Amino acid sequence: MVLDTEPITQELTAALRKVMRVSVERILRTVKRNPYMTELELRELLTRVGVRVLLPIMRRRYAEWGKSIQAALSDWRERATMAQDESSLPAEIGYWHSQELQRHWQSVASGLASRIAQRIVDGLRTGETLDQLMDGVEQILGQATDHQLERIVRTETTRYYNYALVWETASYPEVAGYRYSVVVDDRTSSICNPLAGKIVRRAELRYIPPLHPNCRTVLVPLLAEDIPADNQPPNMEHLGVYNRIFARVPAFLLERLFGVGSTQMQQFWDTWLRHETSIRRLCFSIVRGDQVRGEDLYTATMLRAHERYYQYDPARSAFPSWVYHIARSIHLNTRKRDSREVLTDFAFERN
Repeated sequence: MVLDTEPITQELTAALRKVMRVSVERILRTVKRNPYMTELELRELLTRVGVRVLLPIMRRRYAEWGKSIQAALSDWRERATMAQDESSLPAEIGYWHSQELQRHWQSVASGLASRIAQRIVDGLRTGETLDQLMDGVEQILGQATDHQLERIVRTETTRYYNYALVWETASYPEVAGYRYSVVVDDRTSSICNPLAGKIVRRAELRYIPPLHPNCRTVLVPLLAEDIPADNQPPNMEHLGVYNRIFARVPAFLLERLFGVGSTQMQQFWDTWLRHETSIRRLCFSIVRGDQVRGEDLYTATMLRAHERYYQYDPARSAFPSWVYHIARSIHLNTRKRDSREVLTDFAFERN
């Protein structure tokens, strides 16, 4: 199976170039009026713009992927005439991936912003016109979107697909293991090539694709009769330290597969999902209904609440009230760091 990531890359590319173009034009005019704006301020401003463009698109795309993965697995299970005991794809996958994507896009946007800010400063020093500056910015955007976005989209889509598949099939008692399905061509890496067709039993699963950046390998669930009796787990010695860390099974999947540390984590997710609707309303009310900021605040609040759940005391406050204080604190801290919000909002109003 080959995951088609081109539509996602195209959508990200178009949105980023459009919003960045509008943003830079506005920023250039602002700089001309305020020549004391520093390169650091320019870089921070452009970073915020980039992250706010990229994250909502990826979150929406992965939500669509989750539904299609679940439907495909359900059909596969029916064809295998297995007992039906469906569970829905959990919020954990989306939440975990939001955290990962935030980190990736922050890095992408920061690097891109640094190059654009430097280009603007150099252009202003040499007296370039607005059109000349925009041509230079367009060149930087083109280089970034052609390579960096494509690599991240392919890698993270592979990760999301495999995590969702393992989570869902972990509840199928008939699934005994997985086969590494490797796309073998002239681009196949020396890491994935030895794993083509190799089978790993569920209890022996330790590394989940992507095994490296740009990885296209996916897992295929297998029934017990599909696994040879003398099957040996694939040798993973060729994975270096970096790749082992890159492909290690995250904690929430270990819990799902083997019941590791399930009590407190499961309690948190059960509680969160019971109050998810009211928490989402709270987050959006704090940012006065702003769609992008509301989603960002919701995700940040969920991650912070998960980290600090051990501090929650039901005898002292209701769960939504406890979460509200976390969300409010995050919002206030963000406002303190974001003294130039007005300059970034216009990009989304015009997008």
